[in-house]
Amino acid sequence: MAGRRRVARVTTCDERVATLDTTEPSGNAYGAGLLRWIGGENSGLESAISVSDGARVTLRAEPALPVAAGDLVELIEGCDKSLATCAARFGNAVNFRGEPYLPGIDLLTRYPGA
Repeated sequence: MAGRRRVARVTTCDERVATLDTTEPSGNAYGAGLLRWIGGENSGLESAISVSDGARVTLRAEPALPVAAGDLVELIEGCDKSLATCAARFGNAVNFRGEPYLPGIDLLTRYPGA
C-alpha cells in the first residue's frame, strides 16, 4: 500500500471540502479512502474521504479542530469494492472476494408466478 499513499499540504479547507497542493493520480482515487492529519491542530486524527476531484477532497465529516493552510496530510487511496476498480486500479481481480454476478435483490423478492 506504500504506492497508494501520498503526502500533501492543505491550501484551503471550507467545512468538509479540503483543497490540496497536489492532484489525485486518477479520477476519484481517494474516494472511500482515508486522510490522516500529520500537522496542525488535528495531528494524529483521521478523516474518512467521501469523494475526491482533482485537488479537492470531500470529507464525510468536518474535522474535529480548525484546519489552517499549510497543514500536512497523508492521503490513502480508497476502494469502492467493485470488480472493475479492483481490476483496473489495483490489478487484483484474481483476489477479488465479492460476488459481482449475483442477481439484484428484486429477483429474490419476486413471488412464484409473478
